[in-house]
Amino acid sequence: MTAALDHKKASVGDVLEAELALLLRVARRLSGNETDAEDLVGQVIVKAIQAWDSFDGRYPRSWLIRILNNEWLQTIRKRKVRQEVSQPEDEEISDDGFWKGIDAQLEATSILKALDRIPEEYRIAVTLCDIEEMSYEEAALTLDVPLGTIRSRLFRGRKMLRARLTGMENTR
Repeated sequence: MTAALDHKKASVGDVLEAELALLLRVARRLSGNETDAEDLVGQVIVKAIQAWDSFDGRYPRSWLIRILNNEWLQTIRKRKVRQEVSQPEDEEISDDGFWKGIDAQLEATSILKALDRIPEEYRIAVTLCDIEEMSYEEAALTLDVPLGTIRSRLFRGRKMLRARLTGMENTR
């Protein structure tokens, strides 16, 4: 029993690191601003570390998002009780670039790794249209294939990429 607890304690940092970008994105969606999102994620990290021993280890992403949502609801309740009105001149200026940079770097790295693992014909279509922002027509001309082929490769490539990123890929 203690070995399992030690294992969970050792991996709390790994789980939080793996889910940090997701937590920041969700917190931004809930709070509507960067400062509140950062504060909210900080609260989640503290709560997750405190509760790690009682966590069964299943579905850590869901568990963290549930903590995030509960913390957000608690923040809203506190604001209603205090009838807090946010004044722009009182808000602390956040270093948006720092967190956005981390978020973007984590996302880009995982997307590019997943992209590298799909077949070449699909990878190049996704790269040209989604990363290099070429139109379908430009990509078709670049690859010397019909427009319908580009559309088909993009559809299939995006589907493969989505499966890899969500961990739902089928083994061939």
